[in-house]
Amino acid sequence: MGEVTSPSTSLEARVEQFKALGDITRLQLALMVKQVAPSPVCACNFPEAFGMSQSTISHHLGKLVKAGVLERQKRGKWAYFTLHPSFDHNLLENLEPGVAMNVSGTTSETTILFACRQNAGRSQIAAALAKQLAPEGVTILSAGSEPADAVHPVVVEALAEIGLQPDSQPKPVDPAQVKTSDWVVTMGCGEACPFFPGVHYQDWKIDDPSDRSLEEVRGIIDQIRTRVQELLDTVS
Repeated sequence: MGEVTSPSTSLEARVEQFKALGDITRLQLALMVKQVAPSPVCACNFPEAFGMSQSTISHHLGKLVKAGVLERQKRGKWAYFTLHPSFDHNLLENLEPGVAMNVSGTTSETTILFACRQNAGRSQIAAALAKQLAPEGVTILSAGSEPADAVHPVVVEALAEIGLQPDSQPKPVDPAQVKTSDWVVTMGCGEACPFFPGVHYQDWKIDDPSDRSLEEVRGIIDQIRTRVQELLDTVS
C-alpha cells in the first residue's frame, strides 16, 4: 500500500509553495516554465530572459525546487527545469494579465534563434550581426546542438575587426526556447533542432569557420551578413 500523506503535511507543503511564489521573480520563473510545458527550460536561458546574474537566478530556482514547485534535472553541464509532477498547476492560473505578460522577460514582438552545431562560429556571427542590424522589437538568440566550451578565437578576432563581439558563451539548443521563437535559423544542425508548429524555420548552407583562416572567416561573415539582412527584411 502506498504512503498516505496526512492533511497537515499536505497543507504545510502548500504553505511552503505559497511562500516561494510570494516573490515576484520566483512567480515569474514558475510562469515561464509553465508557459512552455511540457518542454523543460534550460537554466542557461533564465539570466538572459530576466536580466539577472546566474547566481541570483540560481538562488530563486533553488527556493522553487525546495518548495516542490519546480523539478530540476541535470543534463551534462546544464540543469533543466519543469513544473514538479506533484505541484498543483492551478495555483498559477487566473493571475493578473500583466504578470503573465511579463514572464517572457521581453517586450519584443519577434524572436529569432540562430543555431549551429557548436554555437561557436556561424550562429555566433549571425547573432552578432543581427543584433547590429535588427530594428527595435526584435530579440536575437543563439544556441548549439553540441555547444563548445568557447567561441572560436578566429571568429572573435574577425568580429572584433568590425566592432562586434560574440553573442554569448556557447549554449545548448533548448526546446523551450525553440518553441517560443518566431524564427529559427539552423546552420549544420537542422536534424537536432526540435520542430514546433507555428515556428518559421530556415536552414542556411554556410561553411563552418572553425580551423579556417582569418581571411576565409571574413568571407563567411560577409555571406552571413547578406542572409541576416534578407531575413530581417522578411521579418520586418
